[in-house]
Amino acid sequence: MSSSPHSHIEWIVTPAIMAEYKEVLARKKFGLPQELLRKWFQYLDDLTVSVEVDIELEFARNRKDAKFLACALVSDAEFLITGDRDFGQAQKLVNTTIISVSLFKKLVCDAE
Repeated sequence: MSSSPHSHIEWIVTPAIMAEYKEVLARKKFGLPQELLRKWFQYLDDLTVSVEVDIELEFARNRKDAKFLACALVSDAEFLITGDRDFGQAQKLVNTTIISVSLFKKLVCDAE
C-alpha cells in the first residue's frame, strides 16, 4: 500500500464490523458487479486495522450498533465516524468523539 497524506490515521474495525461492511456492500439494491465488489473488499482489507473486542457494551438505542461503540472503546479511538443518528445518544458511553463523515472530512482531512 502506498503512503498517503493521512497515513497517521488508522481505520479500526473488528471482524464483526468488517463482515457487516462487506455484507452491506454486497446487497442487491446496490447492484455492484462482482469485480467492483472484490476491489472494494480488497480496499477494506488493505486500509483497516482489525482488533479483537473482549467486552460487551449495552446500547439500548440499537443493539446491532453496540459493536461499533465497543470497538471505539477497546481501541481508544479518537473518532467514531458515522451517518447513523442513533449514535447521538451514545456519546456518554465512550470517550471517543462521535461525528459525521462530512464533519470529520472538514476537521481532519481538509485541515491538513
